[in-house]
Amino acid sequence: MTISRNTVGLFLAVVLTTGTWLNNHALATETPSTVKAALTAEESGELYLPSDHSMSDVTAALDAARKNNKLALVVMGANWCHDSRGLAARLYQEPLHSLVNEYYETVFVDVGFLDKGKDVISRLGPPVYYATPTVLIIDPVSGRLVNQTNRHQWANAYSISMDDSVEYFQQMANTDLTTLRAEQEIPDQLQQLLAEIDAFEQVQAERLYAAYAVVGPMLKELKAGNEGGDFESYWTQVRNFRYKVPADVDALKAQAVDRVAAGEQQIKLDYPEYPPFSWETPAP
Repeated sequence: MTISRNTVGLFLAVVLTTGTWLNNHALATETPSTVKAALTAEESGELYLPSDHSMSDVTAALDAARKNNKLALVVMGANWCHDSRGLAARLYQEPLHSLVNEYYETVFVDVGFLDKGKDVISRLGPPVYYATPTVLIIDPVSGRLVNQTNRHQWANAYSISMDDSVEYFQQMANTDLTTLRAEQEIPDQLQQLLAEIDAFEQVQAERLYAAYAVVGPMLKELKAGNEGGDFESYWTQVRNFRYKVPADVDALKAQAVDRVAAGEQQIKLDYPEYPPFSWETPAP
């Protein structure tokens, strides 16, 4: 598996030592039982490294995938995120590691404290990353998402089993790219409905980015050991919103396809409305 950054050999745990001074001069030596083995970045899953050139990293992965006749696997996440680390570590465990190495060129993109990665996700199609991690599997020839309809499940990556992970990435690798790359004729009414849905999702994406700007700094403070203020309440609201929106968008698209296929005319979709976040509500 090709990784965009040199993470091999990065040590994350500090070797612990013990000892006492003897006669104010000699230092007691370590014993094997006092040393903890360090974890590599691959073992810990801490592969989301700050970078000023994430777009170049993604471009390199796409170019390598095209050259090597593979798919590009872009994993957007953060080292503070349990699910992000869980997925990254699993990608280096067998039997998944061999499968991914054979079929994918992989790049990890750090989203910071939800303040980075907007340019990357926008380039690859979706208007926002709803979860950490966000998994994007891309056909490097057409630039289209192979896992457009089932990418959101990785929000709970840590709880997904190895068997299910292997099955998923094998299934994506077996996708008929000829069909994906073919220009498909879409009825005018369906094109209009899909454009409406995209516009609706873009509005929600901008609202989510605004929410990230609120909870991201709070999360950073919390991870630094400082007080998080109303973080738990705010985070719950954002989490519920970013889980609900993609499910609603997928349902709207499925409804549009089904109703057009059934021959309906002048279709009007019912778009959901979401309550304001608590910090958006003016104080009485």
